[in-house]
Amino acid sequence: MRLPTQLDRYPAKMVSRLADRLVERYASNAGRLLDPFCGSGAVLVAAHQRGIPVSGVDLNPIAALFSCAKLKGFSPNRATELANKLILAAQGTTHPLPIRWSSKHYWFTPQTLDKFERLRAASRRLNLQASNDGMAVLLSFALSVRPCSRADQRSPKPFISKRAKEFRKGRHFDPYRTLLSVLHNLAEMYGRRSTSADSRFVLADVTSDSSISNKIGKHSHVITSPPYINAQDYFRNFKLELYLLEGMLPFRVDDFRERFIGTERGHLLAGIPDGILDRNYELVPSLRSLNHRVPRLAEVVHRYLYDMGRAFDTIKDCLVPKGFFVLVCGDNLIGGVRIRTWHVLRHMIEERGFRLFDMFSDRIENRMLAPKRCGHKGLIKEEVVCAFQME
Repeated sequence: MRLPTQLDRYPAKMVSRLADRLVERYASNAGRLLDPFCGSGAVLVAAHQRGIPVSGVDLNPIAALFSCAKLKGFSPNRATELANKLILAAQGTTHPLPIRWSSKHYWFTPQTLDKFERLRAASRRLNLQASNDGMAVLLSFALSVRPCSRADQRSPKPFISKRAKEFRKGRHFDPYRTLLSVLHNLAEMYGRRSTSADSRFVLADVTSDSSISNKIGKHSHVITSPPYINAQDYFRNFKLELYLLEGMLPFRVDDFRERFIGTERGHLLAGIPDGILDRNYELVPSLRSLNHRVPRLAEVVHRYLYDMGRAFDTIKDCLVPKGFFVLVCGDNLIGGVRIRTWHVLRHMIEERGFRLFDMFSDRIENRMLAPKRCGHKGLIKEEVVCAFQME
């Protein structure tokens, strides 16, 4: 059973069928498995259900909430009691915790905002992040944000459409009632532990945090599907949830809104050595023509390849000698230029001392990534699975 898509809106998440297949095919005897871009945790769950100890890393705090609920489980009764206690505390608070976001009134009615800001203050007082039950309540809070907003409910990205204006404008959506309803759905999915396998999660940037291996130790296997180039704006997907969760979990939106891999935000070439740029042109010859026509999109590709190279260095540091690394990736179409992303990443991995020993393709029949944006489409119709072993 899976959480309904209208609640689990994590973009480009790996389907459970493929995650199960990869773990069974490549990691059934794993000593410990790592997913350094774990997202909502499909690979971690597939391994955890087989009794394999797992570690997840992700930059997104929403991933931390999903991983805790899916891997550690929680008591439905205690979580419901805690949620009711949270709502009572919110109703009685005299000092709501304001949301630090100038656009909040665009997305929520005043009554809905008032209740969310009361819940924020109450959750801080109750220290929900200190227990698995509390983390389940926080996940329910995060998943209730979109249903209580003015956003069109059909899209993974929040936007206010003509349809949303017609059916949602001026309506009050009750966060208290929605939170309890979401928690009920979560309890049916994850309200118990599936195995006793050890699980760890680190909220970190795998492209820049050199201490990750010290935090999670060594692993025999890595299975992951990294972000795509310019196909998903991960910050935009989660901006409603992240602004409302800020102050309830230990993160600041401004610290990472430009750090998601594949982003178009910020100064994309900052800190990238000239030698890396030259190397990128060798790996992707069509990048020169893209740079001539649409320089900003070429910068997106340069940033992506630089970030992925640093991520691969971290991943290698987390593997034991002769460890296994399974990568799931497809192609991208950027500014009309098709980039064989999986092939480029394969080359980068092999440069780091890995040997390819198996590969296959998996067609995506009913799943598409981002709609048309910036004059291009990021549609991925097929993903390639590449399995490596460290030499």
